[in-house]
Amino acid sequence: MPRPTTRRSTAPSAPARARQLELFDMPGEPTATYGMAVQPWCGLAAWHRELDRQSAIMRPRTPLYHRFESTSRQLTADRIRASRDIAAITRLVTRLAAARYPGADLHGLERVWSRAELGTLIVEATNRKTLLDLGRTAPRTKGPALDPRLLPDDRLAHLIQTHRDLVTVEALRAERERRRAVVA
Repeated sequence: MPRPTTRRSTAPSAPARARQLELFDMPGEPTATYGMAVQPWCGLAAWHRELDRQSAIMRPRTPLYHRFESTSRQLTADRIRASRDIAAITRLVTRLAAARYPGADLHGLERVWSRAELGTLIVEATNRKTLLDLGRTAPRTKGPALDPRLLPDDRLAHLIQTHRDLVTVEALRAERERRRAVVA
């Protein structure tokens, strides 16, 4: 009777490894985690692809858990704020919200961060999604709610006639006089 052979998985070929590595920038050295290389940060879309790839091969093994956690922890609030990819941010909001409630995953994102850290990331991702949906890349700068210098002439005249606050009306009149002095 022939002896059963054991199937051994071979290392990925050079083209397959090149496809894996093109997802990440290579200026930095990979971080060693239990003998497994975790590639440096490239972007949110690449982070999603790498987590999907690692989740697909997840087995109950400590090195796989540590590699998954190292890759997951590359996501920070600063990197979320720097992202401009609307699709990746939308997927991140969904992924982080799902991580709040443990699922059937063998080792998911709910095991990587504490609830407080996860909450912080959810808030950052949701705020970034809202900002990008509005078409902005940065939040609105703080300033006065009503800046008379930014009003067009017709709105300035209308507010002088209709505003209820007399202090504001005086500020609007002063701006109108300043504009008249500049023109003259």
